[in-house]
Amino acid sequence: MSKEGSSVPDGSKLQQQTDADNTANVKDKKTDKDKPQPKKKKKKNLWALKACIITLFLSLAVNAASELALEGAHIAIAIVITLIIIIIGVIFDIIGTATTSCDIQPFLAMASRKVKGSKTAVKFAKNADVVSSVCNDIIGDICGVVSGVCGAAIASNVTGNFSFWFNVLIYSVVSTLTITGKALGKNYAVNNANKIVLNTAKFISIFVKEG
Repeated sequence: MSKEGSSVPDGSKLQQQTDADNTANVKDKKTDKDKPQPKKKKKKNLWALKACIITLFLSLAVNAASELALEGAHIAIAIVITLIIIIIGVIFDIIGTATTSCDIQPFLAMASRKVKGSKTAVKFAKNADVVSSVCNDIIGDICGVVSGVCGAAIASNVTGNFSFWFNVLIYSVVSTLTITGKALGKNYAVNNANKIVLNTAKFISIFVKEG
């Protein structure tokens, strides 16, 4: 008897075809890997340039304002202006230190409950390096320089035999108040970081609408 031709393909041929398909797939994958991947463009960090510009204009504005305020002013008024500038520098130093020490999680929880100022506080925490740079470095340093200028204006009102020692005393008092205020402020900022950041954010949210 003659056997009828079977419609079932030969097993060895099927295996060869499968091996060939697998080899082709591997080659395709290697080809895709070998293709040069598009390079991601790195974002340029222009913060240093922005900080320079901000510092320049703030310094010009604050120095001009202090010069106008101190020109021909009584020594008592000059002392008050100097103390105000020192206090402003200490306050911003506290805010900058608190921002780097705060915990973002409570702010995220508050933001979900739509607590006033919480979204701004989250932005502060996420950009702590920028906020700290503005508060501690830019504003803090400007206040330090201007308070020194104010001290010089106070000292210039005194003439006579004791003018040298009075000048030394004024500069020493201004430096001591600035350094002591910032030292005490940093300790307070670290221990009350979240409270300070949230209160600052609430104050800013009065003038700037939260996104």
